[in-house]
Amino acid sequence: MKNLLTILLVVFTNTLYSQCVFNETSTLTPPPVYEPGDIVQVSYTLPTFTGININWIHAIQINLGVGWINLTPGTPPDNTIGAAGNWLWDNQHTYPVSNLDFGPGWRFVNTTTPEWGTFFNGPFTITFTVEVAETCTPDDLSISISIFDDCETGGWTGGGGGCCNDPSFQIYNGVVQLPPIITSLIYHY
Repeated sequence: MKNLLTILLVVFTNTLYSQCVFNETSTLTPPPVYEPGDIVQVSYTLPTFTGININWIHAIQINLGVGWINLTPGTPPDNTIGAAGNWLWDNQHTYPVSNLDFGPGWRFVNTTTPEWGTFFNGPFTITFTVEVAETCTPDDLSISISIFDDCETGGWTGGGGGCCNDPSFQIYNGVVQLPPIITSLIYHY
């Protein structure tokens, strides 16, 4: 019975944390630790998007801690054999059906059926650069990626079930490393 309980918990945990998004990877160049003024290139890959209830990938959102500035998009996701349309960079977009406030990141603009995503299932690779802000405090430098399907954005309501609801993929979780403060000696007379 104990082994059966363990197996059931593992299956539940796996299902809870990965409905549609699996085996994500990322690289940071240069690798951490970061000081004010450092510029970092981030690469993120989602090998396959496996939608539930015929949901399609619709948006890839970049979530940044307050210590980052100058987010600059690089390579957009691929759509080699997907729905008619293209990936569009957005700093902010509100989806009209769901009122989901999205951005910054890439969202798919389906030119055949507006508000639907793309049926291309991957791989999806994006790149972007960020800069560490000038600061004298250890500000948050977290980076994560959120994936939204067209059920979450409100464009697709068919398929007879729920939306993908995957947690954000954590790329980095750190703070600004501050250089040591060096003061000269103080002489008291």
